[in-house]
Amino acid sequence: MSKQTYRVCFCFRRRFRLTAAEAPPDVKALFEAYSQNGVMSADDLRRFLVEVQAEPNPTAEEAQGIIDSLKHLHIFHRRGLNLEAFFKYLFSDANQPLDPKIGVHHDMTAPLSHYFIYTSHNTYLTGNQISSDSSDVPIVRALQLGVRGIELDLWPNSTKDGVDVLHGRTLTTPVSLIRCLRSIKNHAFSASEYPVIITLEDHLTADLQALVAEMIVQTFGEMLFTHPGSSLLGEFPSPESLKRRIIISTKPPKEYLEGKEDKVKKSCADSSSDDGAHPREVPDLKLRNVHDKDPRVRSQAEPQYRDLIAIPAGRGKGGMQAWLRVDPTKVRRISLSEQKFEDATSGYGQDTVRFTQKNILRIYPKAIRLDSSNYKPLCALMHGAQMVALNMQGYGKSLWLMHGMFRANGGCGYVKKPDFLLDADEVFDPKAELPVKTTLRVTVYMGEGWYYDFSHTHFDTYSPPDFRAKIAIVGVPADKKKKKTKTIDDNWIPSWDEVFEFPLTVPELALLRLQVSEEDVSGKTMFAGQTCLPVSELREGIRALFAEYSENGVMDAEHLRRFMENVQQQKDATVEDAQAVLDSLKHLSIFHRRGFNLEGFFKYLFADDNQPINSKLGVHHDMTGPLSHYFIYTGHNSYLTGNQLSSDCSDVPIINALHRGVRVIELDIWPNSAGDNVNVLHGRTLTTPVELIKCLRSIKENAFVASEYPLVITLEDHLTPDLQAKVAEMINETFGDILFAPGSECLKDFPSPEFLKKRVIISTKPPKEYLKAKDVKVQEGDLKKEKDEEAWGSEPNYAKNDKEQQNEAPEYRQLIAIHAGKGKGGMQDWLRVDPDKVRRLSLSEQELEKAIVDYGRDIVRFTQRNLLRVYPKGIRFDSSNYNPLIAWSHGAQMVAFNMQGYGRSLWVMHGMFRANGGCGYVKKPDILLKPNAYGEVFDPNASLPVKTTLRVTVYMGEGWYYDFRHTHFDTYSPPDFYARVGIAGVPADTIMRKTKTLEDNWIPNWDEVFEFPLRVPELALLRIEVHEYDMSEKDDFAGQTCLPVTELCKGIRAVPLHNRKGVKYNSVKLLMRFEFV
Repeated sequence: MSKQTYRVCFCFRRRFRLTAAEAPPDVKALFEAYSQNGVMSADDLRRFLVEVQAEPNPTAEEAQGIIDSLKHLHIFHRRGLNLEAFFKYLFSDANQPLDPKIGVHHDMTAPLSHYFIYTSHNTYLTGNQISSDSSDVPIVRALQLGVRGIELDLWPNSTKDGVDVLHGRTLTTPVSLIRCLRSIKNHAFSASEYPVIITLEDHLTADLQALVAEMIVQTFGEMLFTHPGSSLLGEFPSPESLKRRIIISTKPPKEYLEGKEDKVKKSCADSSSDDGAHPREVPDLKLRNVHDKDPRVRSQAEPQYRDLIAIPAGRGKGGMQAWLRVDPTKVRRISLSEQKFEDATSGYGQDTVRFTQKNILRIYPKAIRLDSSNYKPLCALMHGAQMVALNMQGYGKSLWLMHGMFRANGGCGYVKKPDFLLDADEVFDPKAELPVKTTLRVTVYMGEGWYYDFSHTHFDTYSPPDFRAKIAIVGVPADKKKKKTKTIDDNWIPSWDEVFEFPLTVPELALLRLQVSEEDVSGKTMFAGQTCLPVSELREGIRALFAEYSENGVMDAEHLRRFMENVQQQKDATVEDAQAVLDSLKHLSIFHRRGFNLEGFFKYLFADDNQPINSKLGVHHDMTGPLSHYFIYTGHNSYLTGNQLSSDCSDVPIINALHRGVRVIELDIWPNSAGDNVNVLHGRTLTTPVELIKCLRSIKENAFVASEYPLVITLEDHLTPDLQAKVAEMINETFGDILFAPGSECLKDFPSPEFLKKRVIISTKPPKEYLKAKDVKVQEGDLKKEKDEEAWGSEPNYAKNDKEQQNEAPEYRQLIAIHAGKGKGGMQDWLRVDPDKVRRLSLSEQELEKAIVDYGRDIVRFTQRNLLRVYPKGIRFDSSNYNPLIAWSHGAQMVAFNMQGYGRSLWVMHGMFRANGGCGYVKKPDILLKPNAYGEVFDPNASLPVKTTLRVTVYMGEGWYYDFRHTHFDTYSPPDFYARVGIAGVPADTIMRKTKTLEDNWIPNWDEVFEFPLRVPELALLRIEVHEYDMSEKDDFAGQTCLPVTELCKGIRAVPLHNRKGVKYNSVKLLMRFEFV
């Protein structure tokens, strides 16, 4: 750069060399990591945008566009960016701290009371509150800035036949109301399409109120949102439903006039206007008498004017406590001066927060702010006040904070309040002692641009400026903190390169304030620029964590150990463990010799070893309890290859189920066509049979390939006694010593899975009970003749003469370790617990749903000692499944599913049995095994307190590009992915949330956080799905998984996704973070 000369003491000159800015070490390290041979190509820049800048949808074309946009500087290599050009890009307008592409991204479908609203005070004033002009110009400017709350003070004009806008009883000059209204109409939606609220401070007679009503209706027409009639809104509409609408808010006229009369009678010195705390209004009683004594005038004016008021204002009678009382039947707005608000928060802080959950609170400046200065808005915001009215024509730190707050959510003027301000059960207290949620690390590298925007003697006549930066957090009291950099002397391009950390307890309400000043030798400072940014909207991503746990762009073994300990919550991680991780990935040839660069760090996070469930734990539940204390991975009609009516029967689906870890196999056994052997098939359907002996041999060969814990075979027996004897022979010959057969008597208690390792168990109805049950049905003429779980048609009446009944095949009975059967009577009898023996009961999903209504706790009590098996209803011909959580939450151990099907219910089933090392047995939580302190058994539908909150961050995804054809999702463009994240659990915990859709991107970068309060985390499963948005057709499926919440590894994890049938994709993964708060 050039040299610059300053005159000193009128007699000599001093010359300073202006040096070009040099990139800081961190920037150089990033450039080295994302360039080749000193050149960053378009693809390198795209990777940098994804992995470092956390851009949501960058493409190679966009990266090339950035390169092309900077070519006019003539400092580029023909193939891309060199270091100097990369540095220029970082300083360009394209690299903003808030992402302008996101736009409006908050949920805009909640009531208005759930939002902070960009609000102005005395919007029409051009300057101070006493003598400045009133004009429509500041109104237009406010609207173009995104302000959504406009205030107009209405007064009669000098001839009393029209309406002006002015600050009454001051020297401010008026502007006609109609001019202001027309300007509002013309500019209302130039910056935002969300509703504009006009608050009217009405100092008019009834006839002029009628004139105002006419003006408003004629000006705004259909844009006007009205709620006619005497009834008030029970709940405010949403900003989404009020798009491009104008809303009027003021006191209803009757209340206003009565309030004025009361105050005059009492000689009250206070102003009666909604926020008229400025020089007191003196009512012109003579004028009011002229117009208001005639009841016809008032009766005509009031309905027209009143019907315009969509948001009624007014404090009502009584004091602060009465003003803040919540009416469950209607909503309203009240206004408080900053002084009254301070008084309210000291005595009624939580009442204020509770009031603003349903109603609207407007705060305005106190009267003595004659210079149009402002108050600190954060106190009002943290108590839930929606309309924090500031003088937009002023300036200063308070106004900078307001501008910063409403840069959020695309600058639309509406910012969704955080959930804790809307929680009616636990009302937020901003002064309470709260734990640190997160820490914001800010690195101030350098600054530039003053040389071009200021004269060279603006800051200092005798030398270049001495700049210093101040960085501060403005938020709840515990988060407020100010820090400053060192002063850099005599430099137009200061390079501080300093790091600051700000622990945040309530980041949702935190604002980052930045200010640069020029230091004078005498101690005086000169303003050199400022900005304020909402912390919740700052661009972040994985790069922030890498910066925190690295040095000069390299994460060595000690850095990685700290990351593993603090973020991944691997408390026992050692430097040796970290070094082993580094060494395991060195073959990828993208690493610095001392550790990870940023790209290497990403590879580590996406590696197969960084699973959401720790595979090294293996089986870690207590396996010494009785079988009834475990959920058991159970198949239904395990031999079917497809639907329930016409698919083939085979041993292949049995083998597939066993390889997945299923521990209960169901076989329906029938005589073959000759009646001399046994087949497995779905009786009375078109399914083709498979020999029983083939199924048994396949079970023996594959029973323990995935798990060494016991395998239960449930037999649905449709055989004569001689064939039962043959089955007994087959089973004994096939399984031999691995068969667990305690004899013909019922067990008093079930053995444990640990005791039964590598054993096969038979469960069915004992033959005598089975035959008697069949005879009873025949005698009763019951044509349905239900088998244990069938609804498929009548069962054949095989020869059952007295001789056959006497020959009960004792060898068959002795094989049965787990006796099944409902017994006599109804549901209450079936669920009766026998202290001398244990058994298995089977219910269809329909029977269970009906039983839960009257016998929910009896079911839980039954399953503490006995086994309950639930199976799909008969009309599920397509082999679909039901919601398993209903059965699990009532303690059912064997929730039988069609494993050959697919769908969300089966995904949840797969998720549940990923727990406990995938061994097929999951220990039931204590709440299902023991009564509570009051002796009551668990009720999943009861109102329960929140035990913990799972916070899930969905960072990004990758791998679709490798596992799918490039036209699979969209023929003409890259896919538009969105993710769905939710909880499957007890009813109170069940919820699904959704990210934004990122267009045209194979590597979506959502970077969104969701919180799930959990009442019964022991039964909760985290559901994750990705879909591709299709504008014209049904959205395309792009992957899913389901994970048991109790087994989630904390920290940042690579979550592999599976296809519809539960088969894992080769490459598709999501990068997510799991925290319990």
